[in-house]
Order: sequence, then C-alpha cells, then structure tokens
Amino acid sequence: MSPCAERIGRGWLAMTVLASLCCGPAGAQDIPPPEAGQDLYLEVFVNGQPRNLIARFTDVGDGVLSADAEDLRTSGILAGDAVTGEVRLDQIPGLGWRLVAPDQTIRFIVPPDIAAPHELDAGTPAEDTPPGEDAGPAVDQGYGVVLNYGLNVETWRGDAGAGGQLVSGSVDGRLFMPLGVLNHAFVVAPDGDGSHRYRRLETSWRSSFPGRAMQVQVGDIASRGPSWARPVRMGGAMVERNFGLQPDLITIPLAGFEGSAALPSTVEVFSDSIRAYSAEVPAGPFSIRDLPLSGGSGVAHVVVRDVTGRETQVDLPFLMSDLLLKPGLADFALSVGRPRLGIGTPGDRYGDDIFGVGTLRYGMTDALTLSAHAEGGRGLQMAGAGAVVRIGHLGTASLGLAGSRSDRGSGALLDLSTSLSIGSAALSGRLMRTQGRFDDVAAVSATPRGARTDRYDFPRQIAQVSLAMPLDSRIGSGASLFLSDIRAPGPVVRETALGLSFSRRLWGDSSVTLSATSLRGSRRDTTAGVQLQIPLGTRHYAGMQSERRQGGWRHYAQISGQSAGDIPRWNWRVQADQGDGRSIRADAGYENQLGRVEVAARSQSGAQAVGLRVDGAIVASGGGVFLSRPVQDAFAVVDAGAPGVEVSAENRTVGRTGRSGRILVPDLRAYEGNAISIDPLGLPLDAAADATQRVVRPAHRSGATVTFGVQTSTREALIGLVNGQGQPLEVGGRVVLNDDGGDNLVGFDGETFLSGMQEINVIAVSYPDGRRCRAEVAYVDEPGVLTHLQKVPCL
Repeated sequence: MSPCAERIGRGWLAMTVLASLCCGPAGAQDIPPPEAGQDLYLEVFVNGQPRNLIARFTDVGDGVLSADAEDLRTSGILAGDAVTGEVRLDQIPGLGWRLVAPDQTIRFIVPPDIAAPHELDAGTPAEDTPPGEDAGPAVDQGYGVVLNYGLNVETWRGDAGAGGQLVSGSVDGRLFMPLGVLNHAFVVAPDGDGSHRYRRLETSWRSSFPGRAMQVQVGDIASRGPSWARPVRMGGAMVERNFGLQPDLITIPLAGFEGSAALPSTVEVFSDSIRAYSAEVPAGPFSIRDLPLSGGSGVAHVVVRDVTGRETQVDLPFLMSDLLLKPGLADFALSVGRPRLGIGTPGDRYGDDIFGVGTLRYGMTDALTLSAHAEGGRGLQMAGAGAVVRIGHLGTASLGLAGSRSDRGSGALLDLSTSLSIGSAALSGRLMRTQGRFDDVAAVSATPRGARTDRYDFPRQIAQVSLAMPLDSRIGSGASLFLSDIRAPGPVVRETALGLSFSRRLWGDSSVTLSATSLRGSRRDTTAGVQLQIPLGTRHYAGMQSERRQGGWRHYAQISGQSAGDIPRWNWRVQADQGDGRSIRADAGYENQLGRVEVAARSQSGAQAVGLRVDGAIVASGGGVFLSRPVQDAFAVVDAGAPGVEVSAENRTVGRTGRSGRILVPDLRAYEGNAISIDPLGLPLDAAADATQRVVRPAHRSGATVTFGVQTSTREALIGLVNGQGQPLEVGGRVVLNDDGGDNLVGFDGETFLSGMQEINVIAVSYPDGRRCRAEVAYVDEPGVLTHLQKVPCL
C-alpha cells in the first residue's frame, strides 16, 4: 500500500488532491524507505497545520507505520478512548498520510468524521492536581504571635441623674508556626456585681495540609454538614477537607463548549459583555472545558473568527452552582468530642458524653452530587443521605432523607429545596418536615438527661418560597415575594409570614423601596414601610425610612460619609429616630496602620451616653514587633532594608517602612499569590535591591517574611576618568576593578559606576584596539551618600 492512503471521504476530495500532489510519484522522492521495525520520531502535521508535537512511529513493513493510540489522540487523529496500544495507520478508515523523511515529519489528512477534537482547558493548572497529591506552589511559612485586641469604654447618664461607666475588652490571640496555629480568644466583661470576669471563647490548634486540601483541628471545633443538619460546638478533634487551602482548585462543574472550525480560528467567550476566555484553535473539531464564567446561570456568547475574518456566533447556556462537586471530587468532615454548652455565659461547660458527627459529599457526574451524614453517641443514632441534581440550565434541586433513634424515641426528616433562574426571575423554595421525635446531637446534648422538653428540638415544618424578578430595566425597577410557614415543636405553634417589596431607581443612583410584611399565628403583626437612598456625590450618602407596625409609626433619617482611598481612612454617621420616643446618635471612626479608633454618642429619652472603642493588633514576627489594625487572616512582614520606603500590595500603597526598614502588611489572601512591591526611589543613593517585587503565599491566620535583598552600603562610587591630557576617556572602554573582572564600561564624560570599592582601588581600562590604562583611587565610604570622584587620571 502506498504511504498516501486512498480511503478519503468525498467531502475531502480537495484535500486528497493536495495530498496526492504533495506525495507525488514514489520514485521522485529518492528516499530509501525505513527498515522494518525501526522507530521514527516525527513532527506531526494535521491538515497542513503543525501540532507542535513529536510522536513515535514504528515501521511495520510494506511502507506502513504504526503509532501509540494515545499519541494519535493527542495529535487529533483518533477519537474516543476505546482503542489502546499500537495502532496501524492503514487500519484507520479515511486517514491519509505521507512520510517526509528528510524533514522528519509526517503529514496527515484527517476528515472531520474521524478527527479527535482539539482539546483546550480554560481552567488553571492547579485543577489537574486533585486533592491527595502534594503539589502546587509552596506556602511561605513563618513564626510569630498575633494579638488582636478590642477595648470599649462607655459613660452614660440617665434621666434621673443616675449614671455609670462600662469597660470591656476582648483578645483574639494566636501563635503560628509551620506546624500549625494555636488560637485563643476571650473577653473581659462586667459581671452582675460590678466586677469584671474573664470568659473564654475558643481555644484550638489547627494544622493544615495544602497539598491534600485537608486540615486537622483539636480543641474547640464546630461540626458541619448538609443544610438540614445543625452545627454543634464541641471540644474534641475534627478532620475535614478545606478547598480553600488550594484556591486555584476547580471544585464545581464548569461550562464547556464543542465546535468545529473550517480554517484556523480564534475562539472568544463573552459573559455579561466581558471576555472571559480566548484561544487559538486549528482547523477541525475542538472542545473547551472549564470555562471561567461567572457564578449562577446565564447565557454566554461564543465567537469563532477564522483567518479570513468570518465570524460565527453561538449562544451557550450555562449553570454553575457550589452545591455541585466535580465528578470524582470528595468533600468530607469528621468531628468527635463533647458538646460545649452555654458558651460565653457563666454556665459555660462541656457535656458529659462524647458524640461524633460525620459528613461526606461526592461528585458522581456534572449534574449529580451525592451526600451522607451521620451523628451518634450515647443514646443517639442518626443518619441521612441526600442528593443535589442539576435541572438543565435553570438551577438545582436538593433532596435529603434522615432517620434517628434516641432514648426519647425515633423520628424521620424530609428536606426538599430548589433554586431556579427562569429568564430574569429567581425562584427558590424549601420544605422541611419531621415526624415522630427526630433528634440530633444539638437536641440530645442541650436537653438535661431525664428532662421532658422540646425547646431544642427540630421544627415540625419549615416551608418557604421566594420570588425575585426585575420589572423594567430602563428605570431599574424590581419586585420580590416571600412566603413562609413554620411549625414549632411541641404544642402546635404556627407562624405564617407573607412579604412583598418593590424598588426602583429615581435619579442617578438614588432609589426607593416599598415593603410590607404580614405575620399570622402565635404572633400577629403587620409592617409597611418606605425607604429612600440618596447618594451625595461619590463618598456621602443620605437615607430616610418610615414604617408602620403595631399601630404606630417610626421614622429614621441618616447621613454618612467616608474618605477617599484605603489607608488611612475615616468615616462618620449621624442617625435620628422618632417612634415611641426620640433619639439621635452619631459616630466617627479613623483607621490607619496602627489600628482603628471610633467615638460615638447617643441621646434617647432623656439619657445620654458617650463611648470610645479602640481596635488593633500587636504582632511579633519577622524579627520585629509591630502595632497594626486587626489582623484577621494572613499577613506579611516586609523588609525593605531601609526606612521610609513605600510598600505596595497588589499595586495598592500600604505605607512606608519604619526606622527598622520593615512594615507589616495585613489583609493578604491565604494560600494565594500576593504581589508585594517596593518603590526603589525611596532607597538610599548607595543602596541596591535584588528585586522590587515578590510574590508571597502565607498560610491561614499566619505570617511570612518578605525580603528584597537590599544592601544599604554597597560601597559604590561614580568615577570620572581622564587621560594624561586631562580629557575624559572615550566611551566604550571595558573597566575592571581590583582585578575582579566585571562588565562595567566607560560612559559619557569618561564616567563609570563601580560597586564593591575598597580603601585603595586599582582600575584597569582596555579598548578593543589594544589601548590600556590604569588608575589608583582611594575611597572612603559615607553611608547614604553616593561618592562622586572627578578627573581621576588613568595612565
């Protein structure tokens, strides 16, 4: 058989003719055929386009080649995954090919019906590394201590002349290191007898494993589970998956697109008129997976533009929901411990019994995610299962079923919910019902043993429906409807609520909202109100609200403002209320690198109060101690090597370094790349930096140190060299300092810039034509000053 196969579809007749012209008579090539069994490594061309791929081919005799099936799929020649191992090219129907031995290339003619689509991955590289495999960028670890503090002082005076003062404080401290983070939080608040009492809020140790997207926490924990499961605070241990440890990991099914291009083309995908993705594709079928579209549901627009400028536009409906997991991806949490009761109160304690809570979610397909949840301990067994299903491109529906058995009886739970986007309207609903005595850890642990109370039991029924939809986009109007029916446990206590609202834009960015709510059942109330929001420029706002409830009117008026920029910044607000009485309150706050201060005053029904609140942090890390505004998550200590250097994070100015040459940069994103840069113009004249920008990836609630390799005393000098006649040396001479080599040159006016100067220096200058001269220079280092030596003779 000839290397040019004859079985080519009728639609590809032109390609066949071109292939035959390229092949030509076998004798015209004058190329000896490869030996049978010989391996050839050839560059692959498909339909005239390079694949930028070199694949292995084996001669099987009679001028026929074979190749690995996976290489053929990668080249776009073989579709599907059914064929494996070595494949003879003459056994692929419709395939034309030609070996060009001198160029070490092989050129294929592939009809569309057998071609494998050219696959493009719009996702990030991290998605190819599933949790459980240690990979990805390294996390910058550090050591240190963070103490976030808050102090409140309030002085008040009543209408009868009585008064007093309240002082309280809070501390959220943590010790971090590469092994993990130790957290401890507490408050100091007034007790009933006028003294102050220490009340612990949380103490825990957390170790994170970013490569496996998993973390372990010991101490105070909070269990988690599906929407119908109630979280429980416990003292114990928890192992859970945390996808936040791999921010680039794609955890939800994303939209994809498949198409075909007659010629090499550019594919662009637009969402909300914003280009979300662009790529080049060769002629033939192609597929794009994991398109980075905005969340929710909508319609993206795909534009295919070929090399001639012809465009084809296709609408692509899509749905993305964080209730769904990518196929094969698992999310889990397992907690074991003693329930914590009465946190923050004088009765704060841990229960006597140990309970366990476990939950698991697993992505079966792009449209189906299954889940399981179980809770158990002394006198309790509860288990449930559920599923989340995608409903086309409209939304999702969830189903949960659970049963329990405890010392108090047995029961069952049904939970149904859905969230849909129908056109421009958003519809959501939920129905949860329990039968018998359905128990969980929250109910069993909070109820004293032997007590007969339903205070902590599940509601008998929760039924909710909400609808929101725009009405007229020209005036920015919209309406919403909310209906709920709740039946509490025990003796039937039923509450039904109906709410309506309407809003529209008035002028500019100002808007008005009308709302009404009716509550019926064990409580009866009807509320109606109107709210007006008016921007005053770009940084000031005014608002007014009037509402009628329980037979009376209440009116609010507020005006507020804030400064431009980030840090330092200030804000203020004044609000007046009139209902059963009159009140007015005002507050103002100022925040800078050292913390935040807020003052407030109020007057109500003849009583007045004035308060002060101070929030900040003390951080010991990176070789220094810093005062800062509260540090809630990750941060970095930047060492710029000199005081007064401007430091920026993500191109936003943070501040200037202090006398130590360091500054603390809070509010960084944990486990993500944060770009930190310095302004080299702020460095001393005799300083040099290895780099002006670095990327740091700190761990959760931890800090890292960023250094820029600044040398503040590099012993530099600008030297003007002259010849024996006192004239500046010619431009271009090679300059060597103290026989240490170098690539310095003589510049204009005979000047050269040298670093690493010694007390006595020898400068050698040479030119391509053989001319040479030497100069001896004495040097005295003056920190912060660039030494300039003029008219140094070079003889």
